[in-house]
Amino acid sequence: MSTNNRRLDPTIIAALIGVMGTVCVTVISLFASNFIPRTETPQPTIPVQPTWTISPTATIVNTPVPTDTVPAGDPTSTPVPDTFTPEPTFTPVPPAIGADWVNGCISVLWRTYPELALPSLGNGCLAQPILFPEQVNLFFTENGSLKFQVNRSFENTQIFGMFAPINLSGNGTVRIDTLLGRVQGGDIWMGIFAEPNITSQGLVAALPAGDNVRNRALVQKKMPEQVEIHRLENFAEDPTQAPPRYSVIFELNNGEVRIQTLSVSETEFSAVPLNSAQAWLFVGYQVAAGNNRIEAEFLNLLVQAQ
Repeated sequence: MSTNNRRLDPTIIAALIGVMGTVCVTVISLFASNFIPRTETPQPTIPVQPTWTISPTATIVNTPVPTDTVPAGDPTSTPVPDTFTPEPTFTPVPPAIGADWVNGCISVLWRTYPELALPSLGNGCLAQPILFPEQVNLFFTENGSLKFQVNRSFENTQIFGMFAPINLSGNGTVRIDTLLGRVQGGDIWMGIFAEPNITSQGLVAALPAGDNVRNRALVQKKMPEQVEIHRLENFAEDPTQAPPRYSVIFELNNGEVRIQTLSVSETEFSAVPLNSAQAWLFVGYQVAAGNNRIEAEFLNLLVQAQ
């Protein structure tokens, strides 16, 4: 076979190329339709109108609860009410027994016999004058002394006076002076008792009634029996003084009490047991049945421990 016979005809080659091109175009079109997404124009959405349901309005009563767990100023914060703290009450110290009279005061440490509810001035002193029922003028202070005046009639014997605690820890002395203005009908009493009551054990120094105030006796009485156990006549410290002064000293020692005097120092009165750790001083008077006129004053009260 010759060389020219083995060559393909150009016409045939051109036909084959055309067929292959057609096949390729067909295959590409199929793939494109299956794998490339279509672009669609979105349809407009019609909004749905909501259906409203109206419920009745409820009235809510807001009762705030006090709390301090939420900081002040927050919507749920209700301040806790302030707690009222009262101011401390100041209680004045009552003036000491004896020092009160010289300052025109009757200390609240004194208590009356028979006992009365006495008003206080708020400064540790009692309101004056101190009156018993039926306007019996009991006590008042003047010029540094404790005075009393009685001018009336009584149906029977009675005792009026005042008690005050004496803090001597068992041993010591109590001195008191008495100026007599008038002692008619009744007696002047000064004494030391185991309790603030004349029915308790004690010792009384009494100045009995008499027209001559410059010449009075000192009578020692054991209480509560009121037994006279000693009498000293004419014991005024200075009978020429007007009014005359009578000075009495009570000595407390180891549960007993005895009387001393300045005018007759060698005279020793009998000791009386108290049987109490707390002693009480009594100043006052005993009225008799009938008319009584008593004017006297107590002064220079001195309580001294040993």
